[in-house]
Amino acid sequence: MPVLSNKMTVSAYEPSLEMAFSDSPVFPESQEEAAQYGCEEVLEIEEWQTFYARFYSNQIPSAIAESKCVVNRYPGFIELNFGNFVGLSRLGKLRLRIINRKISADVYEAMLDELAERYASLIFSFGTPVGQHYQKSGLGRDASFIEYLFLRKFLLNDSPDIEAIGSMLAYEPHRIFVKEIQTCPIDQCLGVNSGIIQTLTGGPVKELAVGHPLAQTGLGTIFRNATGRNLFPSAGRREVKTLTVDTYENRFIKFFLESLQTKVEGLKNSLVGRGGGYFNPDISTDLDILHQKISHVLSHNMWRDVGAVEFIPGNSQILQRKDGYSQLFKLYSLLQLATRCDFLATDFQDLIEIKDLPTLYEYWCFFQVKSLMDTISKAQSVSRIISDSPLQHDLTKGLRVEYENGAALLFNHIYSGSPGIRKQVEPGGYNQGDSYSHKFRPDIVIEYQGRKLIFDAKYKGKRSGFYGSDEQGVIESWKDEDIDKMHSYHDAIRDVAGSFVLYPGNLTIVYPVHGSTCTCEGVGAISLKPGTGTIMVPLEHNLTYKIIASFLKIGREDLVEPQII
Repeated sequence: MPVLSNKMTVSAYEPSLEMAFSDSPVFPESQEEAAQYGCEEVLEIEEWQTFYARFYSNQIPSAIAESKCVVNRYPGFIELNFGNFVGLSRLGKLRLRIINRKISADVYEAMLDELAERYASLIFSFGTPVGQHYQKSGLGRDASFIEYLFLRKFLLNDSPDIEAIGSMLAYEPHRIFVKEIQTCPIDQCLGVNSGIIQTLTGGPVKELAVGHPLAQTGLGTIFRNATGRNLFPSAGRREVKTLTVDTYENRFIKFFLESLQTKVEGLKNSLVGRGGGYFNPDISTDLDILHQKISHVLSHNMWRDVGAVEFIPGNSQILQRKDGYSQLFKLYSLLQLATRCDFLATDFQDLIEIKDLPTLYEYWCFFQVKSLMDTISKAQSVSRIISDSPLQHDLTKGLRVEYENGAALLFNHIYSGSPGIRKQVEPGGYNQGDSYSHKFRPDIVIEYQGRKLIFDAKYKGKRSGFYGSDEQGVIESWKDEDIDKMHSYHDAIRDVAGSFVLYPGNLTIVYPVHGSTCTCEGVGAISLKPGTGTIMVPLEHNLTYKIIASFLKIGREDLVEPQII
């Protein structure tokens, strides 16, 4: 148990959980006394502080007990620290706003949107889906978080959002002319057509008015010569062209919008109603707003004239190019692939539900390095690296992106360890793995011509502070222990040219190895800080790019246009 102080302070009481929440481990003995503190609308806390929660029922919800914010668990009592969290969170109905001085809530939202956009681009970039080896783990919650991330990005936070898309569809819908043959009085026909000829057999006749155009036709002359009168069939048929919104494209859009309504309801049920989204109240709010806006788009009168979908017109230039249509068709295609993709599935819940900044930073760094690689060579294939062990068929080792210049970018790839020597072995009888000691899994690796360049994202900390910074966790510099880890990679893994920390601090350092001939040979720590949105950095001033370029031995004449990183 934590050491109890003599100070008794309770910040809030949450009745549905029978939980008291405080920055002190001392609580009132009775639940009735704790309930007097109430439940504030939003309680602001610092992410580096320690808090405590007592459950007077002695029943701690599993979603809370298993959370990463729980430092210690005791019967009916937990110790919490919200380090690496940011923005709104909740415990039952108790809403918390977590202040993070390293990465603000706005920067977190921007990083998450950028991750969604780059992940979507990765899916669309290759003929083979990223998730061709996808396997569900559980009841599909992983896919649900992926779908939520895309809906949030492309319908709520993107431009145009769903409201703007709905306006485009309503005020400039795709229309086509349709031809219809209608029966009409002969006086409304101006010329002979097949419909008139069809009425000759057994149909009534009438005398045309003087000067009627039909009397001057060849058929009219025949009737006049035979009867001495301007007789003609009394009824005819004419072709009428009308403009309609009942097109294949509009039928698809109506079908997809209705499907989105159903999907949002399903996500609300799986991510919120059944314990998901427990810590992130934004999930419920976003889904409510999304459902309301989609319903508003579908309420427009034009959809009353649009029929049921018969097939998906995937080759339609309207769906691919026309504003409003193209955004929804892209999202439809993305969602079809997203349910089969497993690249981020195992981490999406932490990224979205508890706003796990270290995990988000790790993926964000991967896409920054990929963007730099994309300026050097064109990516030509992507694949998941699947475990060779039949006993671990459901486990994956990472992602591999192949480039036309022969380089490969790996994410979370495991380099196998070696058995070590526990007894005398004969010469040649000892087989080493990729590492001559235990296995390693660096975050990001570039392989080229048999050599490796390693980048390891470091966004971590302890309750005493981050990277030797002040107690509030503002990151200033790297930690020597992280440089030591880079030495371990450089020494243990076969054929490593250089190994560098990527971290959201202010200072950068490179330690070239003895006898190094280029920037990439050595170890170090590189400042890579997310900002409010992306920043255009000239490649000649980008140290991460310089290290990659020296590793791949390219010159300025080999570059393409700088990209946003």
